[in-house]
Amino acid sequence: MPRASPRSQPPAGTPNTLPVRLICEGLPANRFEGFDGRQRILVTLQTKDGFPAGNPQGDDALAWTTEITVKPGADGTPDFAGPAVHGKRGERFFYLSWSGERAGHREMFRRLKLHLRDLRPAQIDRARTSCGILEARVHAVAKDGGPACASVPLLGGWKLSE
Repeated sequence: MPRASPRSQPPAGTPNTLPVRLICEGLPANRFEGFDGRQRILVTLQTKDGFPAGNPQGDDALAWTTEITVKPGADGTPDFAGPAVHGKRGERFFYLSWSGERAGHREMFRRLKLHLRDLRPAQIDRARTSCGILEARVHAVAKDGGPACASVPLLGGWKLSE
């Protein structure tokens, strides 16, 4: 099967849009039902336009595909933007948001941060010239047994998936 042609590298200083896949794995079979009195608990990607559901990846994981625009910052380090990118320059991240129903109302109760600060220029350059997708994985369960929240370490860091 022929391989798709690589993305062309933009001239220096030009923004470049790259695909990103975020995976939340290790979801328990009951998806935290009853946690803190909540039912029908969901994890979604928080974007500027809403909260899209993830796509199942086997029995215990969900994945979201979005994009980032990479542009050079004033100091030459990469800066990021995109429909699901949050935070200020130098501290950009994605949110996975947990919500559940309690007393007949759906409410967000925890958010998990996946930081972009560990995405290295060499990885960005490889993504620009390949047909791959930048991928980050996180574990769904926090130390208290509930949904993971706050800043969490990536499982294996950022990777380029072909």
